[in-house]
Amino acid sequence: MDTQAIMALALRLAGQSEVPADSGIDVPAADVKRALFGIDADVGDLLLAKQLGYDLLINHHPTGGGSQVNFPNVLRRHGFLLEHAGVPRKAAEAAVEALLDEHESAAHARNYDKLPSEARLLGMPLMAIHNPCDEIGRRVMDETLKTELPKDPRVRDAIGVLNQLPEFKKALTKIVVRMGSEQNPLGKWVVIHGAGTNGGYPVAKAAFVDAGHLRRLREEYGREGPKNLVVAGHIAADSVGINVLVRELRKRGVAVDCFSGVIDV
Repeated sequence: MDTQAIMALALRLAGQSEVPADSGIDVPAADVKRALFGIDADVGDLLLAKQLGYDLLINHHPTGGGSQVNFPNVLRRHGFLLEHAGVPRKAAEAAVEALLDEHESAAHARNYDKLPSEARLLGMPLMAIHNPCDEIGRRVMDETLKTELPKDPRVRDAIGVLNQLPEFKKALTKIVVRMGSEQNPLGKWVVIHGAGTNGGYPVAKAAFVDAGHLRRLREEYGREGPKNLVVAGHIAADSVGINVLVRELRKRGVAVDCFSGVIDV
């Protein structure tokens, strides 16, 4: 497989028709037989991959170039997820605009060619697959909850269902209730994952989900009030989607080794 085929596979698994703004191929590879897949890469990881004879380093988080400069565009998916959960469109759009104000200026100032230029100098193929893997993971978590939750579930039931996934079983971090209580009725719920990054206070206030600005949420709704905020864990949740792609690559004959945070199950 080449890097284009690997990206196309990720898009197909995520149900996407085009490469999201936070993903891309920095240095292409024509024939990938061995790949190293991690969550956060730096120049040391490029050197490691080259020294160990890998054909490609796949990083989950944006590596540079367009995937960093255009990253804020992916944040608009928060609006889609909020609307899908029943939040009125105007409220969802307002939450996203507040989020974009913060991230667009940061993306504009970023040194976007650092890692890609290092990869080019080393002759080490490099690509980033961020939103497709996160969307795959969101679908897995969402469908698992829909299928396995009992009638009239409580928050503890949702945690128990997610803990059936091997990534959460193996993770050092545990699923935690940051607001509300495990004993509370679960009520209407939504999985917010696969929209670039933490939605912060605007998205959390609109949907009552997300770990951003937790202090302000608690001030408004109460630490143990009726609204429930369950944080699954960044690395474990990222690994859920990454592992689906890794398994499919291995089926196609690519030898994939996971490192840099990926919980390989």
